[in-house]
Amino acid sequence: MSKSLKRILVTGANGFVGKNLCVKLNELGIEVIKFCRDDSVERLPDFLYDVDAVIHLAGENRPKQVEDFVVGNTQLTEILCEAIRQSSRNIPLLFTSSTQANIDNPYGKSKRAAEDVVKELSKKTGNTCFIYRLPGIFGKWCKPNYNSVVATFCHHIAHNEP
Repeated sequence: MSKSLKRILVTGANGFVGKNLCVKLNELGIEVIKFCRDDSVERLPDFLYDVDAVIHLAGENRPKQVEDFVVGNTQLTEILCEAIRQSSRNIPLLFTSSTQANIDNPYGKSKRAAEDVVKELSKKTGNTCFIYRLPGIFGKWCKPNYNSVVATFCHHIAHNEP
């Protein structure tokens, strides 16, 4: 990714990591194209028009139904990778996975399967792809009692809770 990045598609742009990333990218003068939960996956190929890279943060970590792990993690990644393939462009893709991809649970399996989809895109097309398994993350807009022990501890301390 040696060329200057001017426009980046961020999936999951309204999530915890996405919000923070979009703020930083904007500070760096990079135009952010946001794909969020309310956007139609059928329109995902349209979001790829004239972007220099994709940062794929979107995913499902606490669905109402266990099947939604596959829909929100694996299938969305399949749709994105197919759209990149059909663009006939090398659009660098950074996919954020999870340390749970090594764990035998529905979430871990769906993230590992999504990783495999990204690896396959790179193998078959030569598209530049990166996979990062994010460990416990923490920062501004992190939700206590959700998925961050640090945010939970800080919240409880700040509110004099046990």
